[in-house]
Amino acid sequence: MPTYRVNYEHIGSNGTITVEVPTDAAAGDQRQLEDTIAKRVGERILPHAELAFRHEDDLTYMQKLEKAYDLIIQDYERV
Repeated sequence: MPTYRVNYEHIGSNGTITVEVPTDAAAGDQRQLEDTIAKRVGERILPHAELAFRHEDDLTYMQKLEKAYDLIIQDYERV
């Protein structure tokens, strides 16, 4: 599984986390990759983030994290 280093901001504090992404998500389109990264980050930082992911709307997972939990994924890179 490819590994990504993700820089984020959560309630005014900056942090970095490393997450593994399934190969099929990494090889998919940009939204699929970003949704998978956001989901992994959300699950690691916010145990209740799954609640935001369940909402049926057209927001990306990154947008859902920002809207519901003030968690902003600033950038990510494959390591």
